[in-house]
Amino acid sequence: MIRFSFLFLILTAALSVSAKDFSSWRKYTRAELVSETTSFVPGVLGAIGVKIHLEPKWHTYWLNPGDSGTPIHLSFKTSKGVEIRHVLFPAPIREQTGPLISFVYENEVLLPITVEISRNLKPGDVARIDVSAEWLICVDICIPAFDNLHIEVPITDLKGVQNGADFGLFQKMRRNVPRVNMGARPFEFKANDSQVILNLPQDLVENQLIDFFPFHGSGVTNGMPKFVRPGVLSFEKSNVAPDTKAMRIGVLMSKDPNGVVTYEQLGQPDWSFDLKDEGGARSNTLWMLLSAFIGGLILNLMPCVFPILSMKLLSLLKLVEAHPKEVRMQNVAYVAGVLISFVSVALLLSLLRSAGHLVGWGFQLQSPVFIVLLSWLFFALSLNLLGLYEIDLIDAGVGSHLTRVGGIWGSFFTGVLAVVVASPCTAPFMGVALGFGLAQPTAILIAVFFALGLGLSFPYLVFVLFPSWIRFLPRPGMWMKHVKQVVAVPLLLTTAWLLWILMQVRGATAVFVVVIGCLVFTLAVLFSSRKWMRFVTAIVLAAGLVFIYQSSSSSSEKVDEGPWQAYSEARMASLKGKNLFVNMTADWCLTCKVNERLVFDDPEVRALLIKKNVIWLKGDWTERNEEITRFLNNFDRVGVPFYVLYSTKDPNGTPLPEVLTKASFMDLIEKEFPVP
Repeated sequence: MIRFSFLFLILTAALSVSAKDFSSWRKYTRAELVSETTSFVPGVLGAIGVKIHLEPKWHTYWLNPGDSGTPIHLSFKTSKGVEIRHVLFPAPIREQTGPLISFVYENEVLLPITVEISRNLKPGDVARIDVSAEWLICVDICIPAFDNLHIEVPITDLKGVQNGADFGLFQKMRRNVPRVNMGARPFEFKANDSQVILNLPQDLVENQLIDFFPFHGSGVTNGMPKFVRPGVLSFEKSNVAPDTKAMRIGVLMSKDPNGVVTYEQLGQPDWSFDLKDEGGARSNTLWMLLSAFIGGLILNLMPCVFPILSMKLLSLLKLVEAHPKEVRMQNVAYVAGVLISFVSVALLLSLLRSAGHLVGWGFQLQSPVFIVLLSWLFFALSLNLLGLYEIDLIDAGVGSHLTRVGGIWGSFFTGVLAVVVASPCTAPFMGVALGFGLAQPTAILIAVFFALGLGLSFPYLVFVLFPSWIRFLPRPGMWMKHVKQVVAVPLLLTTAWLLWILMQVRGATAVFVVVIGCLVFTLAVLFSSRKWMRFVTAIVLAAGLVFIYQSSSSSSEKVDEGPWQAYSEARMASLKGKNLFVNMTADWCLTCKVNERLVFDDPEVRALLIKKNVIWLKGDWTERNEEITRFLNNFDRVGVPFYVLYSTKDPNGTPLPEVLTKASFMDLIEKEFPVP
């Protein structure tokens, strides 16, 4: 019974994060895929559209977002005989906040998408189109939004085509789509030290300028242009060289003498997506799966997983004299526990993501209830290793005893536990792979987490494939009793570390409640024959969980400490253009703490950063923090540690590896920041 209680405890812990802890973008925006007509015709171009609705005061961004923001990004997958030709972006509106200029959409926007239908399709067929959409919505704050959209449009003959429900919106948006000014209606531009001069086509000379929206690479600022003389516009030059080869300028909004507003596209835009690169996407996915596998393999060396891997090693040593079939069974159970747990986490993250919640790796440890359950679990396991009581996690016997359900469940549970305790750690290769997976459809997300699980369980998967290799391990004996007691030490230290984390987020009272729970559990073990003691234990543990769940956070607003300034979006904006080192960390992240102790606290490192006039920013993700989550999502990352260097030559930031050394970090600082 106790092994099932342990399994229930860990599964409860994994699901203990309330959905209310996550911020949902669905309250402020929604997207859908619509068709201009009720059906498509073979050999005739059709049109669909991504329609984005925004609540009042919120906005999203055009191809060139301006001084802040990110553009709408779309990727496509179509059924056989259907091909995406191009996407049309209606002209935006200019929004100015202080010195910052953005090009945005408000209220509702539809992006018309031209679809080519093969002549080989027949009436009765169905054209299916899947679109993965990502867009940033902002008001006083910004929230990334993302959704997987799809539409199925029947194929009919020409007589069966009718206007769809959104036909009028398609026509309205097309009136705002810029005309392409190419070929017979030429323009020219040239640049000097401070200006870019543009000669307009003849038919636009008499028009009244209303606005101008530059493309990426145009080489001009986001400010309004000026007329040098009729038909000749002057733009202030940006720090980007004009792309004269691609003739990339922007969209001119003007009014002709009859009062008709027109949008003229001057040059070809820098499209933010590739409509046909399926091979590249496939190879990128394969690389990310390999990165996830390597990250999982390295995860075995991280300090978070060490206590559990020590327990698994002890269980392996007990199998040295067992039959190869029995060795294989135990390791299959462990690998299954790891893989099923990772897939379950992927499904949970996908479910939260589809509901519009911002999630990341290690989010479980932002829940005080999860921390409490995990601390009690580690304490109970340490008592087991110290010999106060016996469970089947590592003490399944050899020979015929290994075929019992208890031994299989013990190995499976150890695999589950390995995944749970791995959540505070991020290994090299792992962060990028997880960030990629969370931006993909559910199937790819599951594949990434499955590859991560294969990497973590690979050392034991070897014994599944080659069970006879276990004979190379030392034979069990009385010495293992002492080893078990040694392994109990890191479990007790892990319990103490979890209590320290709980102190940061819920205060000393919560820690006191957990310690009382540990003492009552110990008494229950010592008086295990007393039924009333078991009842008292259950009551105390349940009451402790309720108390901690309902208690308010003890943490206050983060304040500056030492050389670090507390990260916030407002402070980040005020330091734009400065030399910055941003450290996203959490108290439960062991990799973060190792980097801080061995690298950032080193006097030579601190002296170098002071010499380079680098400002230190620290974001504490111990508890849920939406600003930090948005920062991570902007770099396609889902967990900590995460480090970024900002400099005058790289204002967009350079991400650093998850695991740092003093030498590598100082080399990066020397290369990134010139001597002041």
